[in-house]
Amino acid sequence: MQLSDSLIQAEAALQALSAALVGTDAGAIEARSADLRDAFMSLAVLSQQHSRSGQTLDAGLRQRIEAVGNQLGPLREQLARASAMTGRKVSALLPAQSDSPTYDTLSGRAARTGPARIYRSAS
Repeated sequence: MQLSDSLIQAEAALQALSAALVGTDAGAIEARSADLRDAFMSLAVLSQQHSRSGQTLDAGLRQRIEAVGNQLGPLREQLARASAMTGRKVSALLPAQSDSPTYDTLSGRAARTGPARIYRSAS
């Protein structure tokens, strides 16, 4: 695979993930994220091979690589916002549990804080 082909795949994967983030399908976001990771890994390997061979990148290819790199920051922020929003939605649906056992307050007894009875007899 050529470096330019790998860059085309990375650009396409970046656009696909951006489009998936607009929707609400978690499976699509996860799949597009994996595609983007794979495309960038391929691009990194080919770029490293290209630089080891002593060849220089032409200006157009270098600008495209920089543009893709510049798009990653805002995309990462968008993913972080989506993750935080999902966390808030989950916490609204599933409130945090209390530390005390569920039925201790109904029994009228103080909560037990020591070891279980089985362990107290052995010590």
